[in-house]
Amino acid sequence: MTKKRIPGSERRDLILAAARRVFSVQGYHGAKTLQIAREAGVSEALVYRHYPSKLALYRAVLRQIFREQDQNYAQVGVMEASTKGLVNALHRYFRSIVLDPHGPGQAGYRLTLASLAGDGYFASLIYRRAQRRSMRQIEAAHAAARAAGDVVGEPLKIENVNMFVEHIGTMMNSIGLLDPASRPYADDGEALVRQALWFCCRGLGLTDAAIARNLAD
Repeated sequence: MTKKRIPGSERRDLILAAARRVFSVQGYHGAKTLQIAREAGVSEALVYRHYPSKLALYRAVLRQIFREQDQNYAQVGVMEASTKGLVNALHRYFRSIVLDPHGPGQAGYRLTLASLAGDGYFASLIYRRAQRRSMRQIEAAHAAARAAGDVVGEPLKIENVNMFVEHIGTMMNSIGLLDPASRPYADDGEALVRQALWFCCRGLGLTDAAIARNLAD
């Protein structure tokens, strides 16, 4: 029986997906093109046929990750500088994680965890870009919420708040891939979304009245 020939575009996609996994754990310097080839199920020569160097392959992986990151922010990011904008962004964020853990924008969370278990460089790169990409919008919405009297308590550093929410989302995404009987949560679906939303909104200093009012809008 003859083996089915895989089109060049599919082989390229296989190589890129394998490179994402290997780079996320090993980092750029630790990753080997032979390891990437084996992960993709192709020869090392074929890797170089599609990508002239390891650096070219690494840059292709980063471009893909950055596009996905931008698309994700466009879908779930803060749309307006207000309490409502902040609450709605968190609501969209947790709905995307809980209701669609296998979605195209969710693989980055698992790659981040894999990187943290390895050399951490990939994760630090993604986190730095996430801060630059979303910081101003979150800060403006949080400031507007405080000015409106919807945020109380000790002021928090938005850089930390942004990362705290990201960390919770990352773990929830990974746990969501477990068999339902193995998930440690007392809820699932929309009920779990609501619990995560209230937890983070309260952590941001939002009053219960402000959370309820903006969820109802």
